[in-house]
Amino acid sequence: MKLRSLLFFVFAVGLSMLVLPAESSAQTWTLCAREGGTCTFSGTQQVRYGANGLYAYKTLTGSTACTNAVFGDPAPGVVKQCAIDGTSSSPQPPPPAPTLTSAYGPQPTITCPSGAIDVWPGQPIQTAVNNNPGATTFCLRAGVHTVTSSVTPKTGNTFVGEYGAILDGSNWSTTDSTQAAFRAHNQDIDYVTIRNLVIRKMPQKGIHAFYWLTPDHWTIEYNEIAENKTGILFPDHSVIRNNYIHHNFDDPSASDPGRRGGAYVGYYASNTTIENNEIAYNGKESKVMESQYVTFRNNFVHHNQADGIWYDGGNPSALIEGNRVEDNVRNGIFYEASNGSIIRNNTVRRSGDTGIFISTSQNADIYGNTLESNFRAITYFVNCGGMVGRDIDLQNNSAHDNSIFVGTQSGAFATGMSYTGDCTATQVTTYHSGAKNLRFSHNTRDEERGDFAGVQQGIEIRAGCKPA
Repeated sequence: MKLRSLLFFVFAVGLSMLVLPAESSAQTWTLCAREGGTCTFSGTQQVRYGANGLYAYKTLTGSTACTNAVFGDPAPGVVKQCAIDGTSSSPQPPPPAPTLTSAYGPQPTITCPSGAIDVWPGQPIQTAVNNNPGATTFCLRAGVHTVTSSVTPKTGNTFVGEYGAILDGSNWSTTDSTQAAFRAHNQDIDYVTIRNLVIRKMPQKGIHAFYWLTPDHWTIEYNEIAENKTGILFPDHSVIRNNYIHHNFDDPSASDPGRRGGAYVGYYASNTTIENNEIAYNGKESKVMESQYVTFRNNFVHHNQADGIWYDGGNPSALIEGNRVEDNVRNGIFYEASNGSIIRNNTVRRSGDTGIFISTSQNADIYGNTLESNFRAITYFVNCGGMVGRDIDLQNNSAHDNSIFVGTQSGAFATGMSYTGDCTATQVTTYHSGAKNLRFSHNTRDEERGDFAGVQQGIEIRAGCKPA
């Protein structure tokens, strides 16, 4: 950037952070864009940007990018939105700063419902489950509950932690990878809720729920799931929300992927929503596989050992939106060997390899994302050998209306295509010629960062650029 432009940018950010008008009871706000998108309106409007009562305000004309670059960051760590003032009321003096609270993990406001069966530290949870019918709610009282074997729920059970309830597996040892604090393995156990607990230091998984024949409908919410080899293996038709999932890993250098660990795993886990979680410092094998209609929404995903969000094969009709994905070692968002995804309105920063990596997949619509300082911003990748005998290809993908700020690394680029070394020259030409309908269009980028800003409307061909 030119020095004058840089000075103006800093001044504008500072101004937007200071002007925080109070909202009158008559003031109404209309959502116009999520973070990373464009808020479009006619004439001059007051626009607010933020979330959860933390907002920056500007008076703007015509349209604006809904990004930290325009408004500053009034709500760090939270996916934000832009809205326009529907009442055109005059700004008032700024209100007192609100108290910040975390929306992730156990909350002191969550209490055990009336009629719940109490389970105190030292009492076996499984015994309480066995002695009561399905659809019973259990209140796990505050304190450390030592876990040395899995709890197998009954259909309809709810487990609510009194604030401060901890399930600790430090004294448990097992090599059975299906074991977990709560476990259902090839058992038809449905409609289980696990809420407001700390689940830590299990020798295998924090939660393991796998049954591929029927819907399971588990709800896992407001938990802290930490220091297990794998955080959650979730079933289909489930909701995973408002959890703090962190530091779940095993051996990152293991040749066996099953020994690397990770935050989340979904096998045959269709129709599941993962939303409003913080997912951080986890192992390499966080992934979704062979699952359709899986939504990954409004999560804060950062500092993981490989990919932030990974759909690893057989995942049609995926929706990945509104996530903040930062500082992951490999890719921010990795969509692999699948068909039909929408990847929109995410903010992806400082990925070690690629911000959004589309691998041998088709019919992906990628738009409204903000990509900042990734080594590569958006890459289409084809594994020619991997397509043999499989109904997969790299085709009919469109990346459009994204904001790209190229990183400063040597060789960094905005948009491009890469391929495996076993692709023939004829195959490469097919992808580059437009025959496969691979499109980059109407994206904006800062070309003054990085040694190579890549291409915008075409495709930069690079061999052998698959992440390690």
